Amino acid sequence: MAETGTKRTTVRLAAAILASLMVGFAVLTYLSYTAAFASIDTVTVAAPRAGLVMEKGAKVKYRGIQIGKVETIDYSGDQARLILGINSDDLHYIPSNATVHIAGNTIFGAKAVEFIPPASPSPTALRPDAHVAASAVQLEVNTLFQSLIDLLHKIDPVELNGTLSAFSEGLRGHGDDLGGILSGLNTLARQANPKLPTLQEDFRKAAVVTNTYADAAPDLNTVFDNLPTINKTVVDQQNNLNDTLLATIGLANNAYETLAPAEQDFIDAINRLRAPLKVASEYSPEFGCLFSGIDRGLKEFGPILGVRKAGLFTSSSFVLGAPAYTYPESLPIVNGTGGPNCRGLPDIPNKQHGGSWYRAPFLVTDNANIPYEPFTELQFDAPSTLQFLFHGAFAERDDF
Repeated sequence: MAETGTKRTTVRLAAAILASLMVGFAVLTYLSYTAAFASIDTVTVAAPRAGLVMEKGAKVKYRGIQIGKVETIDYSGDQARLILGINSDDLHYIPSNATVHIAGNTIFGAKAVEFIPPASPSPTALRPDAHVAASAVQLEVNTLFQSLIDLLHKIDPVELNGTLSAFSEGLRGHGDDLGGILSGLNTLARQANPKLPTLQEDFRKAAVVTNTYADAAPDLNTVFDNLPTINKTVVDQQNNLNDTLLATIGLANNAYETLAPAEQDFIDAINRLRAPLKVASEYSPEFGCLFSGIDRGLKEFGPILGVRKAGLFTSSSFVLGAPAYTYPESLPIVNGTGGPNCRGLPDIPNKQHGGSWYRAPFLVTDNANIPYEPFTELQFDAPSTLQFLFHGAFAERDDF
């Protein structure tokens, strides 16, 4: 009997210990599931509203994983303040510039607070007791319905019925036209879609331009303030302005009567300028050194010309006169190439002043060793340069 009592006591004691262990394990499991042993840091989120389905204990997520829960929800005026309890081990994964979005998986489901990782995460993590502003709060169906009901309460059913009836009557018989319009809008939208990045860039640049005008607003206001004074001046001087305009019209008429007879000659002269201007454009790079050389030459040879003193120091003699220019006999055909070349300018080639020793090369022509054939005929009353330019085509020798 004693052994039986001892055995029964042992079984009861073992059952009590097992029950205690099971209860302890259940308690530990519950406490572990509720994060009773986890280190929690609080973060405050301010939002325009929390939503009707945001409750205490709602999930706090980051990259879709729960890292905490909503501990309290308070309201202060139009703002909602949410105290979040976040696991200390997970808080350092959230960058300090992360945004907060309050939304639910469905429009009817409970909401959760989710930290959205930014495109360029900050190197510093979110600190405990930090304050973050919610960037967006999902709209709920009941809020939408309430807004719709408030709108419908302000609409007179009779007037709404009349408007819809008139709209229906206007569309009756015009279905094809409406379909064509919608099809055209669809085509337009399809063509506009590829241009949306360009349009967005234009809007961005428009913001820059708008800021520029905003900076110049004081100056523009000053201009607008001066406009009445300018207008008054124009009104006061309207007679003088009228006389000026009439005189300008008269001058234009006289100029037209003077220049109209020579209209074709002016056109021909301008056409003839194309060739020399083309050559001048090709050799324009050497103009700078040419003018610099002329300036230096004036300084070097100035004493010979007298400079500021009246007179000219020269040694003169009589030579035979140069023949007049005629076309095409006097026109050499230059076959040399090479493009513009300063030939050492602005340094004047001479031995005394350490010049560049450049010499203009002999140009290759089509008339052997006589590049410019001398004129041996006697000629009187040779044509002037103006006659060559404004008297039709180039003059021939036999024309004079």
